[in-house]
Amino acid sequence: MKRGRLTNNTGLKIGSLTVALLLWFHIATEKDSYERTVEIPLQVVGIAEGYVIADEIPATWPVRFRGNGKRLLTLPLRDLAVRVDASDIRSRGSLTLGVENVIYPEALDLEVLEVLPPDQILIRVDRLEQVRLPVRTPAEIQAASGYTRVGEIVAIPDSVTLSGPARDLGRLTSVEIDTLRLRRVRDPVDIEVPVLIPLIYNITVEPAIVRIIQDIQELGERIFEDIPITFIGTDRPERFLAEPRSASVTVQGGTRLLETLTREDIRLLLDMRLIFPDGLTLVEPRIELPRGITLKLLEPPFFRVTEY
Repeated sequence: MKRGRLTNNTGLKIGSLTVALLLWFHIATEKDSYERTVEIPLQVVGIAEGYVIADEIPATWPVRFRGNGKRLLTLPLRDLAVRVDASDIRSRGSLTLGVENVIYPEALDLEVLEVLPPDQILIRVDRLEQVRLPVRTPAEIQAASGYTRVGEIVAIPDSVTLSGPARDLGRLTSVEIDTLRLRRVRDPVDIEVPVLIPLIYNITVEPAIVRIIQDIQELGERIFEDIPITFIGTDRPERFLAEPRSASVTVQGGTRLLETLTREDIRLLLDMRLIFPDGLTLVEPRIELPRGITLKLLEPPFFRVTEY
């Protein structure tokens, strides 16, 4: 079957068409009567020393140019700016934007037609302040079965320095870490976590990352015999006698923590301001244990108290 005329020399025809389009584009863009609206960077200069912009302002501003087509299509945005001088502002003020605020290389041979409305920008400045605030650690760290958390979650450092507008910083009392949720943990946690940056314009946090530490130990237990009863709430504890006089205490906690535990760390307390010592009434002692240690069993759980 013979190919049609339209499909003869397809590559040559496509090449010719491409060359024609490129030639047309070159001729068309050489004209100087084109207009283009471009978003160019907004620069605020002249902020007084010790002050900072306190409210968010646009990063760019639309400007309409006229000029050579090729130059308009290849504008080097890094060399362009809408620049305004805020040296007279100490609290809040409006600055007018006009063609005179547009900065661009003269070599581009462009004409600035207008800075698109709105032609004013509201700027609020405030004193630049630094504060040191504590880091809160609302992390969720769950030990695996057979393991336990020992001690509290610790942030290192436990405080960070914030720099920014004084009025906004004055509302803050602390900062928090980013979300941290760990499940079925068997080993001690030592992990870097970002600090959540408060929603304040022009604020910086240093350091922006803290270490979160949580000790995790295998869960164990120990039995301590003959823990004596201690009478409190009286200036003459020798007047009272508890039956029995001591108890067996079984406690649980991290295995390494249990190794350091002594009998003196465990106290069985009877508050005589709350007890009538008739020798018949069963009373339950209050138990004081070091942080991270929990009671598993007290034997016996109740006592009788007699006054002499």
